[in-house]
Amino acid sequence: MIPVLNEAALLPDQLAALAQQTYRDRWEVLVCDNGSTDDTREVAMEWQQRLPQLRLIDASERKGLNHARNVGVEHASGDFIVFCDGDDVVSPGWLEALAWAAPRADVVAGALETAHFTGADDLVPREDAVNHLSVKHEFLVGIPGGNCGVWSTVARDLGWDEAFTFGGSDIEFSWRAQLGGYEIAFEPKAVIHVRPRHRLGQTARQWFQYGKSGGQLYRAFRARGMPRSSTTAALRGWAWILVHGFDLFRSRTRRIWVRRAAYRAGRLAGSVRSGVLFL
Repeated sequence: MIPVLNEAALLPDQLAALAQQTYRDRWEVLVCDNGSTDDTREVAMEWQQRLPQLRLIDASERKGLNHARNVGVEHASGDFIVFCDGDDVVSPGWLEALAWAAPRADVVAGALETAHFTGADDLVPREDAVNHLSVKHEFLVGIPGGNCGVWSTVARDLGWDEAFTFGGSDIEFSWRAQLGGYEIAFEPKAVIHVRPRHRLGQTARQWFQYGKSGGQLYRAFRARGMPRSSTTAALRGWAWILVHGFDLFRSRTRRIWVRRAAYRAGRLAGSVRSGVLFL
């Protein structure tokens, strides 16, 4: 399943990769359009000859990544639903690896790889690359929503919380799964090549949303044991931003500075918006 919004330029790369999957059993591709105003819908339909199992789903009633996912789950005919994003590229054995791991758990997470687009010698690696399941906010492990598989009964039981429009949506889902007694597994062979944000403005918006989701997560899960963020760590984070301020003017370090500054600013905005203190 691919939730999309205005991804006409990049979606063909993902669909081409899906057309080259090594998995040979019956499967379908659902492109869930969240209200695109470009040619995303037309681009998707052009791939029906190479992906005859492709269906275009209208998920435009409400804006939000999780709404598109929920609409896709409603229309899915399979008993195991896998999720990827329209601007990334799945590896050839991605679907086969998730299907192989599916019997081991209720939710299976895959790996996110960055060198495919940036080059192995990239000097500014993505800080959200995933090659294992890590604990988020010192509470429970999180899965990448753009690379996971969920049994359809579990997906329909849990649903994706549409209050989380971007940033934290996958963490919220995986935390509720664990708290609900569902088992999560990691499959390193289910690799997706993640496309980096090249423009600094895009990077800043992305990491601001990541930071802002912290307050929303804390408000939702503090009663279930999620700890408050460390004020000391927040102060250290802001101190680093101030001390390394000149990194903004250096091409080799600018992106790291923007990520960290946007993330910390997002934490402040998220605290205000959610009415909690989560710095």
